[in-house]
Parts: sequence; structure tokens; C-alpha cells
Amino acid sequence: MGQRILTMIKIKDLLKEGYDLSLKDLGDNDYKVIATVDAKPVGELQFIKSKFKPVLKAAAVAVDPNYQRQRIGSAMYQFAEKELNMKFIKTDDVLTGSGKALWNDPNRKFGNL
Repeated sequence: MGQRILTMIKIKDLLKEGYDLSLKDLGDNDYKVIATVDAKPVGELQFIKSKFKPVLKAAAVAVDPNYQRQRIGSAMYQFAEKELNMKFIKTDDVLTGSGKALWNDPNRKFGNL
């Protein structure tokens, strides 16, 4: 119960009211963060927890075009890092133009800085 309350406080710090984030363990070190707005899915971050180093690696990130530029992508990264107590590392081979801009932002609050 205490962990869930802490998680909700973290979400309020990351996103506007009505937005929510959830973490799903898919097994075999695969995870997914789902972002919802009023219970409607609007974003997803699929990632793995490295078996060899204490780091996270994004596999796929998507945010509904109607909800882009609202910090949802950044919030999903931050949420996963806080929940698993690990940092993401940049994986250039899977980044889109938007992904590169996000990772190149000097003010981003996730990933190895």
C-alpha cells in the first residue's frame, strides 16, 4: 500500500492530473510502461533490464500524435527509472528523429547524464 501511494506522488510530479503511468513486468527482463489519459492508452515504452549491467535499454517508444509534446515520453522514462532504481542508456540504433531530439535535450531528467 505504501509503495502505491509513493508511486502516485511520483506521477503527479511528472504529469498533469488525469494522466497515469503503469509498469508491467512481461517476464524475461522485458518491461512496458503504459501512459493513459482518463484511462485511454496514449503512450507506451517497451524496454529491457540488462542481464549483465544494472541499466535499462529502450526497445520501442510511442506516444499518440494528439498527446505529443506533453512530456509523456520523458515521464515514462523517468517513471521506469524510479520504479526499477536503474538508469536508461542511449541506444542510437533505434532512435527516430524525435527520439534523438529527446535524448539530446540537455535538460532531460532521465538516462545516464
